[in-house]
Amino acid sequence: MEQRDARPTMGLQDALELLPQELHRKMLPANRTFVLRRTSKTMRAAVENDKLDTVVKSGVKFPNGAGLQDKLNCLNAWCRMTVLELNNCGLREGGGRAIAAALLVSRTLTNLNLCTNELGEGGGQAIAAALRVSRTLTNLNLYDNQLGRGGGQAIAAALRVNRTLTNLNLRTNSLGEGGAQAIANVLRVNTTLTELDLEHNSLGEGGALAIAAVLLENHTLTNLNLSIDSLGEGGGQAIAAVLFENHTLTNLNLSINSLGEVGGQAIAAALRVNTTLTNLNLHWNSLGRGGGQAIAAALRVNTTLTQLNLDYNKLGKGGGQAIADVLRVNTTLTELDLGFNSLGEGAGQAIAAALRVNTTITNLNLEHNLLGEGVTSDVRQSWGNRGGELVL
Repeated sequence: MEQRDARPTMGLQDALELLPQELHRKMLPANRTFVLRRTSKTMRAAVENDKLDTVVKSGVKFPNGAGLQDKLNCLNAWCRMTVLELNNCGLREGGGRAIAAALLVSRTLTNLNLCTNELGEGGGQAIAAALRVSRTLTNLNLYDNQLGRGGGQAIAAALRVNRTLTNLNLRTNSLGEGGAQAIANVLRVNTTLTELDLEHNSLGEGGALAIAAVLLENHTLTNLNLSIDSLGEGGGQAIAAVLFENHTLTNLNLSINSLGEVGGQAIAAALRVNTTLTNLNLHWNSLGRGGGQAIAAALRVNTTLTQLNLDYNKLGKGGGQAIADVLRVNTTLTELDLGFNSLGEGAGQAIAAALRVNTTITNLNLEHNLLGEGVTSDVRQSWGNRGGELVL
């Protein structure tokens, strides 16, 4: 049984004064605070029952966690803290251990954001240990924390037993192929994680192969970010092969991975049969004319994709013309990014003509495509007053 009387026996007003102002974003509305302070019993009930959303102010630091533990103890003692954001606070490994200690006793925290804190492998391992026993945390952001392979493997091991985390951001942590393999292995048994961000982790083709293999077995992951992970043509082909059989992924980011024309054609082939993917980001992958034409052909039969990013892909006139042709018949795509593709005036004119037929595109980016003033004017006229955003 919970022993509520075990809290500090100081006066309530003194206890409230200890709550750190630099962590507060919301405590109590001002009009309620004025009235409730007249009765300490009522004030205590309000503080204890209110959900607390805390965020550190810009510039506030806790070097290597100095002073953080006491502040978190105060918050845990008197409030139902549900959200904690400590971005760029210089926490390092010491701060990671302080956060881990708070996680071990918290019964209310659901969202934790620790991005850009140089937690390192040790800090990551401390957080991972707390994840093993946490029963409330659903969202964890560890972006840019130098976790390395060891920290990534520790987080992966924790996910084998954690049953509450649904959203995990491990972006920019130098996980490498070893970290990717550890994450992939745990996705075979974890059934709660739905969103996973592995951007900028140098996973390589080997990491892509590991992730791809597990996506044939995992049936809970819906959002996957593999941007800037050096997947290459081979990695792109491996992910594409999965899309033939995976029926849970709805959002996939493969941007800046040097997929090339071959990788683009493999993705296109998968789009012909995949019926669950709605958002696909292929930004900056050198798909070329062949990749663009293959994607366009797939869009003739795909009826689920609504958002597609093809900018910076060297599509040229041929790829642009193919996209224009398919816009006449595709009725599901609503957002399309074709920026920086050197489409030229001919393809631009074809797109303008297609827009007079297509009524579903509501957001279109055609910037830096050498369209010329006349074509640009025609596109604007074809766009009409449909709303959304047109970028030229």
